[in-house]
Amino acid sequence: MDRGEKLALFLGMLSGDGCLSIAHNGEGYRNYPIDFCNVEKEIVLLFNKLFYDLFEISGNINFVQRPNRKIIWTFRKHSRKVVEELKSLGFPEGVKRDVLRVLPVIKNGTEKEQLLFFQGVLITDGCDKPKRGIMFHLGSKLFLEDLSDLVNQIIDVKKPVKEFSQKRYRSYQLYLNKKEKDLLLSQMPVWDNGTPLVLRVILN
Repeated sequence: MDRGEKLALFLGMLSGDGCLSIAHNGEGYRNYPIDFCNVEKEIVLLFNKLFYDLFEISGNINFVQRPNRKIIWTFRKHSRKVVEELKSLGFPEGVKRDVLRVLPVIKNGTEKEQLLFFQGVLITDGCDKPKRGIMFHLGSKLFLEDLSDLVNQIIDVKKPVKEFSQKRYRSYQLYLNKKEKDLLLSQMPVWDNGTPLVLRVILN
């Protein structure tokens, strides 16, 4: 993959399970963390590899053990330079729930970049069940509407974003049925051994 394609996959993963926290050190100065977490170690390792390929620095990977639950693997790197670069692309700092969007660099990118971005979101925030469709259930309405537009741009199928009322907040869902999923995944870029990246990550 070239840099633009790696960036697209990275931004998809960051949109799913990452954030640019507004944090300070013990002296009150901003320390610009980039955070990412997932219960699948391979996904965090992939994020770290992309981070190094794009910015030529590595983050720190740790894990949190929880009683009777899966281990959470975490990535963190402090870098004002990287945060400023990501902000310049439009990625939000702080709580992203109500402001996250599919970034212009993806909307205006190549179809392969758009597919890689979708893969990044799918392996972090998506639910892909065998013999069934793909579901995204998030708190970010604008992001899911943009993702629906992206799907429409790729396979010419417009999917609605459904709204659900929770006790304290609202959530939103985007669903692709099996036929639509298969059509979309059939166009996905493949990894080194010819296996689609999303399947390689999930099956390992």
